[in-house]
Amino acid sequence: MKTKIREKIIASVMLGAFVLTNTMTGAFAMSDVYGGYAGGTDRPMLRSGDSTSLDIRSSVKIPNGNSVVNLSLRDADIKQVLRMFADQAGMNIIFSSSVDGTVTMDLVDIPLEEALNLVIKTNGLFYDIQANTLVVSNKDEAMSVASKGMTLIPVKYVNAAALAKFLNTNIFTKNGINPGVSTQPVVTINPATNELIVMGTTNDVEMAKRMVAQFDVKPSITTFKVNHTTPMEMASMICDSFLPSTISDGNEGGSSGGSSSSGGSSASGATGFAAGVVTGFASDDSSDSEDDSSSDSGSSGGGGGSISVGGGKMLCSAASSASASGYEGLPFKNLSVSYFPTLGTIQVIGGTPTQIDMIRDYIAANDKKTPQAYLEVQIISLSESGSKTFDNTWQFLSKNFSFNAGGGNGFATNPEHPIFFAGRGFESKSSSSSSSDSGSGSSSNSTVSFSKWSQSPQLVYAVNYLVDNKKGRVLANPRVLLTSGQNSVIDLTSDYVSKVTSEYLDNSSGSGSAQVQKEYDIANDNGIKVSITPFISPDGYVTLDINPNYATIKEQLYTKSETGNNDLAATLLQRRNLTLKGVRIKDGETLVIGGMIQESETKNVSKIPFLGDLPVVGMFFRSTGTTKSKEEMVIMLTPQIVVDTEDAVGNDTTL
Repeated sequence: MKTKIREKIIASVMLGAFVLTNTMTGAFAMSDVYGGYAGGTDRPMLRSGDSTSLDIRSSVKIPNGNSVVNLSLRDADIKQVLRMFADQAGMNIIFSSSVDGTVTMDLVDIPLEEALNLVIKTNGLFYDIQANTLVVSNKDEAMSVASKGMTLIPVKYVNAAALAKFLNTNIFTKNGINPGVSTQPVVTINPATNELIVMGTTNDVEMAKRMVAQFDVKPSITTFKVNHTTPMEMASMICDSFLPSTISDGNEGGSSGGSSSSGGSSASGATGFAAGVVTGFASDDSSDSEDDSSSDSGSSGGGGGSISVGGGKMLCSAASSASASGYEGLPFKNLSVSYFPTLGTIQVIGGTPTQIDMIRDYIAANDKKTPQAYLEVQIISLSESGSKTFDNTWQFLSKNFSFNAGGGNGFATNPEHPIFFAGRGFESKSSSSSSSDSGSGSSSNSTVSFSKWSQSPQLVYAVNYLVDNKKGRVLANPRVLLTSGQNSVIDLTSDYVSKVTSEYLDNSSGSGSAQVQKEYDIANDNGIKVSITPFISPDGYVTLDINPNYATIKEQLYTKSETGNNDLAATLLQRRNLTLKGVRIKDGETLVIGGMIQESETKNVSKIPFLGDLPVVGMFFRSTGTTKSKEEMVIMLTPQIVVDTEDAVGNDTTL
């Protein structure tokens, strides 16, 4: 009796000392001396923004679980401790043969349910309640002891296979996050209906339902209207700016956790569902290389090409399949960006409110009217050419000797009245020569006669003096409306034949008449072509990248083909090209680009030997030809920035 009283007194003293020590420590920690905050008003906020806490504790409820436990034990038998808890809860208790060990504890004002969970978890045990009986066992034999059933849990919006893998890896695992939860995978799926099948205890079912309620949430659908930018360009900028490591067009998967899921893929045995994709609306898969039109609603797209919905197209999506610190992540598609060119809208499915706000601000900041400018281009090509010819020709005819001199041919005998050393002259009949034109095959005979000059000797002098002047002016004055940052092309060129090729066709019939085939090579760069890329700045200046090209036909070369025709072998162009980068012009002012001058001068002199070198009289035995040409191209650019009425009213310094 005295021993029991002594033990009770010792226990009471130890409990009182424990309570007093914790009370003083708590008061000391709250004071200003020990890092406290006066009045508790200056305490830092541990977490900013919205956050969600999910209770993953066991759903098993202990009778009288809120009753307070005050207990201090040293190396006590764990069975006796659990028996004390069962007595306080008014429950029966059964121990598995594997339950063994001791426990040391000091508990003050702890609810009974919390005390039970702490002891069970600390010693690696598992408990279940059946018929008001607390069944305690080791974790390894928990599945064989607990009462299990099969429960179907529907999943509406996310991939059931991914959710089942998350539960089996993170919740129902050997290490167990809390007592009362199965320590082995208990969740599988029904891919046909996208359901979870829980083969576990009632507590396991409740835990799975909590997870489904938390993650199986209908994603938000937000539509943004685009006024001044094409939906495809704006959607591309959003994908590149906010989702740099995502799937683009459903074809590529980015790094850093980006992954792609398409209809028909399987994950952990589940087929027919795309992870995180809302089910119940039509989507069809179209390939740009095969057909740009969308399929009827209700068809589902397979893997491969981009997804098209009602005339729209999904451009990119973000999904994460990364795991951290041994835990399995949820590979749900949390955001996808689509655009609808016919409606002028961009649709974002999923995403957090913060992401949606960022996208909204991004569209508002960048969906601005693109500056435009009215550009007047004047291209003037001036050409001037002239020639002066002074030609002297001498001809002498006699009975035995005749010649021609001058005229640019030098000194030569007369072809009809050559030098005769003997004889009276004769007629020569040449062989028949064939000339064909497009396969006509016609032939003719020619006769050449050589005879002595029968009349008295004659000396003939002829002079040819010619002055020729030519002037030309080509003017192109196009007016175009330019958009800042967009390339514009003014094309005033024409087609021309650059080459002609003639050849005989095979005559398989043996009729003897061959057909001639001609091939014409057509080019299209004869004329004026101007490429312009502007940048219109808010300060009233227009910066241009301009590339004017002007080409004219200078010469055409002919050669004899295998058919005997003179075919066009090549066409030579005279080009004047100019490339200017970053030319800055103020609004309304004119930039003149000149100085592109090409000037040439040619002088040809032919003379009769000896006679042409005589002073004064030698001019009558010389032939002179002088040719001069001068060409100049002038380009004038006058931009005028276009200002809308509403822009002029709301004109300010902000973009």
